[in-house]
Amino acid sequence: MITLVWRTDAHLAEQAPESRTDDWAETILDKLVQVGEIASEVDADAVIDGGDFFHIKMPSRTPHKLIQRIAEVHANYPCPVYGTIGNHDVKYGDLDFLKESPLGVLFSTGVFKRLDENEGTVFQPMPREAGRRLTMKVRVVAVPYHGKSYDMNRLTTITKGSEDYLVVVAHLLASQAGGEMFGAEDIVRYSDIANLDPDVWCFGHWHKNQGVAELGGKHFVNVGSLSRGALSEDELKRVPEVVVMRFDEEGIRIERRPLAVRPAAEVFDLETRVRQQARTMTVDAFVDSVKETFCTQDRKPLFDEIRDTDMPDEVRERVLSYLEAQGGS
Repeated sequence: MITLVWRTDAHLAEQAPESRTDDWAETILDKLVQVGEIASEVDADAVIDGGDFFHIKMPSRTPHKLIQRIAEVHANYPCPVYGTIGNHDVKYGDLDFLKESPLGVLFSTGVFKRLDENEGTVFQPMPREAGRRLTMKVRVVAVPYHGKSYDMNRLTTITKGSEDYLVVVAHLLASQAGGEMFGAEDIVRYSDIANLDPDVWCFGHWHKNQGVAELGGKHFVNVGSLSRGALSEDELKRVPEVVVMRFDEEGIRIERRPLAVRPAAEVFDLETRVRQQARTMTVDAFVDSVKETFCTQDRKPLFDEIRDTDMPDEVRERVLSYLEAQGGS
């Protein structure tokens, strides 16, 4: 049997997001310790990291002390950690800057191993008995973040060889529905890749927990981020998970393992969230009022009405910005 533990999007940084009131680095490091404990419990062959291990893209803003603490945590892991590269792991989201990034340091020192993006990284079980050779193979291929418009050839050209199971680790948006995120970034649809060779697709990048799905005999692991840094409803309620993947002669078994986290009220700035919600309600009401005032069948489009209205420029620009944010037309 080969056992792999999946995690992604830790977004580790020294400074906490504005939404958090706790020690962010300490909280994320505690989750990483939990991942190591799960890896020990299941006798994992490797921990697979899906990218965005770091949050701050500029190398100078990740202190040496934090790198040291990361190394100390992972020194207690029972198995190696293999990672791919997310858009937050390198400056400008450009892989050319990997060598100068904190993740590049982890790769070069051996704290992490880099998942191969071409031939893939092969995992094989150790012989259980003297003289017995087990030939089962699991090959894992990485697809790092490579921009907002994905090169689908990066996915369609990954084909099966002599391995028993093929796993793809991709740092990109994916879902059952597909489409685009805010009209700006591609979302790969499961059904568009279910007929390809890989047996398991593991996705990083999207923080939302979309669970584990099976389609056409293929498995899609998309449980979201290890961290919670925003004041959205999903972030407040979501419990970060890792996934244990077991491969043997009988097939693939996938188990979701939630991590222990403190209640949202203890780590989030909920007073700020209340203010944000109140402001959103006020803006929504204001936009509705503007639409009701200006929109009639025999008048020109709303945006033109606002532009031609006699009001201070600053007020006009603010009104137009609210309307654009609310999808006014």
